[in-house]
Amino acid sequence: MPVTESTTKSPKKAPALTATAIPVQPAFDLFTYCELSGETRIENDLLEEIEPRFDGWQQHLKAYRLSAGGEKDPGYVILWLEKPVEDEIEGIWQDSPSAGMAFHNLAIHMVMSAVQNLVPELADKGCAPLPKPGKDVLAAFKKLGLEWNKEGTVNRQFAVFSNMPALTSCGTCMLKAKCGSPNKD
Repeated sequence: MPVTESTTKSPKKAPALTATAIPVQPAFDLFTYCELSGETRIENDLLEEIEPRFDGWQQHLKAYRLSAGGEKDPGYVILWLEKPVEDEIEGIWQDSPSAGMAFHNLAIHMVMSAVQNLVPELADKGCAPLPKPGKDVLAAFKKLGLEWNKEGTVNRQFAVFSNMPALTSCGTCMLKAKCGSPNKD
């Protein structure tokens, strides 16, 4: 019996996500840092330590756009500080819990400043909605050396994962049920 070609089309497989490095330039803003830290003022000694750390940590700040390409794919942004920053902050915590908290807040400020520079509309909402990653996103994370935890985080302490461009609706966010934001829609 001769073999004939099928006239039915097989479903097209969606293209895999590619991870494209994005240059980031976070900006230190004293007022935003104080608000994040819950402080109204900062001691001069601490302020003198903040600038060199902020500058030094930039080499450990990684940002990628995850996208299948094309204009119809909104894609995602994943941004994080590498483990050496986590280790440095942990060492500071051991010496001084108050200094550890100050530098913990600095790392959060750095990541949030960087993501808001990449996706400015996130600043309007005051948060970055966390989408549930599909298998393609999880595969891209793995290629970047990141692991997704069942708690809804990656294996880096200071990280942001969100849509790019932003989908700022709370309906797209995995954390909606736990969110205490007064801006929740």
